[in-house]
Amino acid sequence: MMVAMAFSQRGPIRTLLKADADAPERARRASSLGIDEAHLVPLIKSGVVVREADGCVWVVREKARRRSWKITLRVGAVVVAIGAVVLAIFEIGG
Repeated sequence: MMVAMAFSQRGPIRTLLKADADAPERARRASSLGIDEAHLVPLIKSGVVVREADGCVWVVREKARRRSWKITLRVGAVVVAIGAVVLAIFEIGG
């Protein structure tokens, strides 16, 4: 249930992309979009989100796409590993 709630909420990257904040000239203030500063810090450190001198932020689309693929691959690897463990348990037990 908690996982479903987490996936149903829009993250800061999706919020910025929906607001077309994907270039310096279209940068937006995070507070105007309802984005918490704590959620932006790791994204800024990784370079996915860029903070301008005036405090506005915008998304680097290519880095956001790469980040999304990495997350998808990691989740997929975990699902495969769990499936292998479950299969091994059933093979041993039955």
